[in-house]
Amino acid sequence: MNTCKIDVPGKLFIAGEYAVTRSGGLALVTSLESDFQVSITAATEFSLLRTNVDMPDYAFSMKNFKPERTGPWNFVMTAIEYVRKEVRLNKEFELEIQSELGLGENKKGYGSSACVVVGVVNALNEFFRLNLSLEQRFRLAGQAHYDVQGSGSRGDVAAIMYGGSIFYENHQRVLPINIPWQPYVVQTDQSSKTGEKLKQELPEAFFEKSDELVIEISTAIDMQDFALFKEKLLENQLLLINTQPKGYMTEQLALALNIINSRPELAGKISGAGFGENIILFAEHEENIAELRAVLEAEGMKLEKARIGKVNE
Repeated sequence: MNTCKIDVPGKLFIAGEYAVTRSGGLALVTSLESDFQVSITAATEFSLLRTNVDMPDYAFSMKNFKPERTGPWNFVMTAIEYVRKEVRLNKEFELEIQSELGLGENKKGYGSSACVVVGVVNALNEFFRLNLSLEQRFRLAGQAHYDVQGSGSRGDVAAIMYGGSIFYENHQRVLPINIPWQPYVVQTDQSSKTGEKLKQELPEAFFEKSDELVIEISTAIDMQDFALFKEKLLENQLLLINTQPKGYMTEQLALALNIINSRPELAGKISGAGFGENIILFAEHEENIAELRAVLEAEGMKLEKARIGKVNE
């Protein structure tokens, strides 16, 4: 195979943030279709990394490969390192990342670093015809992501690697779930560094309550009971608000949540670490979405209709 292209979804957490970072912690996460693609083409003298994001090209040799866990290409190089430990990568290649998910202060909060490791592992698997199983690829991508970031649950990697929406138990299980309601994303254009937020100490009661709510939200999804789903989702949101330090709930996030959750047909919650970024929103029906979009845009926020990513094999 001379070239291959891998489309990679993004992700948003529905419930269970922070609590899922410990072993056995629970979360609900969904993948979302995105404009993120990894492509590999055969090369001759050396390997090359390039991207449309504002980063310099990076050349290296697979014959004399040296792991690189610092610098702008650290996630890519660490993912290559872990695949290389598993199987032999016996030729040079050019790897290109095309992303519209942003970088640094301009990132959208869809898990761009997790997209990188998943995209690289999947692209290498296809390009070199490695026949790694989905579980193997998740393990390699998850370990690479954790090693670079230094924290995390691998829940974002799981959602992006497996696709669809998942019930995730840290280091234990990835189970598919089917969400019957249309997802939307409210973007505040305020980025947040997730890794820094995950290092705080939280009480055991928080973990227990969060896991309990994740199970109840999952049950509401299975029952297709939107009212119960919204009730438990907002309980999870309140738990996070009461536990996190000042700044978790920005003024824009608070405003958007109040607007959204005052409408019985909508259920919205901050997705991920908070301190900015996104609200994930589910609509039982969509008659008033245009009006909601106009209200949010007047406050400087964007409302985008989302599509859950396809389930991978």
